Amino acid sequence: MLLFALYLLIATVILIIVAFFYVSSIAATPPKGRADDLSKKLSLKSGRVIACIGDSLTHGNIGECWVESLRNKYPEDTVLNEGINGDVVWQVNNRIQSIINCSPDIIILMIGSNDAMASFNKKSGERYKSSNKLPEIPTFESYQKLLPKLLDKLDGTSKIALCTLPPIGENKDSAINEHVRKFNDFIELTAKNKNINLIPVSNLLWNELSKRTYPVKSDYDPSSIPIIRRIYGGMMHHYIFKKSWDEVAKSKGQWLLFDHIHLGERAAKILFNATKKYISSV
Repeated sequence: MLLFALYLLIATVILIIVAFFYVSSIAATPPKGRADDLSKKLSLKSGRVIACIGDSLTHGNIGECWVESLRNKYPEDTVLNEGINGDVVWQVNNRIQSIINCSPDIIILMIGSNDAMASFNKKSGERYKSSNKLPEIPTFESYQKLLPKLLDKLDGTSKIALCTLPPIGENKDSAINEHVRKFNDFIELTAKNKNINLIPVSNLLWNELSKRTYPVKSDYDPSSIPIIRRIYGGMMHHYIFKKSWDEVAKSKGQWLLFDHIHLGERAAKILFNATKKYISSV
């Protein structure tokens, strides 16, 4: 009996390890239809080039992909998914030229969530600097310098929409969302100063969160182990047990963000509708 229990334990551990590496491989896979792909092997469609630039919230393999919904909505257009998991604004600045080389007609930019998390406390900043191989720890002050610099590089594109950032966790009065609000205030000010269109993602998602039908169970924890557990646990439930992202979210007491960070189907639909409205207006 003890031997059977031991074998069962070993088998369970092996399955968990295999599942972890499986979802890790998914997270590490770049999005399809990037500017690099276009220059190497893809041809332009007859319509416009629409570049969606950002981090994992745009990438869409950790959570629902609103960019793929845009591709389905605008099949004659070339929709580039330039969201890279974990990116901060410094990294987008460094890879923007390949996107510019595609001469996008429309750009949708949503970047800063990782900058906000990295600058929230010292340990988070050190973790981001190490894992992303950054020259320095991201700060709000560096974001204030690098976001306008990025937009200046995109100056040749007349149709640019800048998105405010989604919540981190679903507690409006939390310290992390107070921190995110600083970034969003700056994004709004930058859009106004540069006469760039603004997509109010933050307000749209907070409006939806006011409709939630069950209470918040937990709040965002910036420590590395809880973050890894939430992200990879959610991905296992989705990719292995085939639960929807919103089902995963509900099991954790979340309404929009299944792991306090990434978008479920309900949240992604809001982003899709907001970006579709902008694209259809220009």
